[in-house]
Amino acid sequence: MEINKIVVTDLIMSGRLFKEEGYDLAQSADNLAELKGQIIMKFMQENYPDIEVYADIAIQTDDEGNRPLEVLAFNEGGEVIEAASVALQQQLATLIADGTADGAWVVRIQ
Repeated sequence: MEINKIVVTDLIMSGRLFKEEGYDLAQSADNLAELKGQIIMKFMQENYPDIEVYADIAIQTDDEGNRPLEVLAFNEGGEVIEAASVALQQQLATLIADGTADGAWVVRIQ
């Protein structure tokens, strides 16, 4: 089945970003969301340039719950292509983990 549309969603729980004090949670979460969005869109533009892509990264201030990165690949009929969705999710999760590991998105309170 050919992919016609890809939807990527993620959720950042700013209250879970750091275990210790001294960080600007809101700004760090904003920076992380921006970086994740850049990583996702770069990958999509390089690998799926002619495919309709939606990416949404939400930020919540609490620290409860956990929702992992979700990727859904759809065919022309609007049906989810499970194998492609899983493969894309794994690729993007790895790219995001590698791309955010250096902590450049972190903002410390002065």
